[in-house]
Amino acid sequence: MTRDPHDIVKVASGEIVQIQLYQQVVSEAGIESKVVGLALEASFGSALSNSIELWVHQMDAEKAIAAIRLYEDERVQKEEHHKHPHPKNDAKPGQVTHGKEPHVKQDPLGE
Repeated sequence: MTRDPHDIVKVASGEIVQIQLYQQVVSEAGIESKVVGLALEASFGSALSNSIELWVHQMDAEKAIAAIRLYEDERVQKEEHHKHPHPKNDAKPGQVTHGKEPHVKQDPLGE
């Protein structure tokens, strides 16, 4: 079966950094892709949200979407793993009195 070069579909849209990451993910999965909308980003900046799109051949769409989902799942797991929650059951430490020292007599003989 030959591929029609015009038989392409959008698999993701978003900010430029996110879409470039997705393009790398699908590329590593062996899928050819094209980023569309870079001219809009250059003209309008971030005024048009989700204006950058990632397109792949229709035959590769399911594989590309699966690769992107796997990447997102792994990213979320890494973020959750690196969170450091505050202790909830431990008692708070007692107050420290700063600047107060025990009284010491100035007389070296102790009188």
